[in-house]
Amino acid sequence: MEKEMEKRNFLNWYCWYASKEEIEKAKRINADVLERLVKEYSEEIEKINTSRRLFENVSRSSSQYKCIINEIYPVSRI
Repeated sequence: MEKEMEKRNFLNWYCWYASKEEIEKAKRINADVLERLVKEYSEEIEKINTSRRLFENVSRSSSQYKCIINEIYPVSRI
């Protein structure tokens, strides 16, 4: 249970909340721990990063299509 909590906390921090500066600071202060965690959870990190890139691309494409559709078929405002 504690191991799973460590995993979730680390992945949330590393993949979602930490800025590049915070990660660099963690590397300076606890390089061995950070390196161990990144190696241990590298597969999950890659999945999260891939999912985020896919979501961002879909969101960007979706908004582009909406603009194009609105230009072609403007929605009348009542």
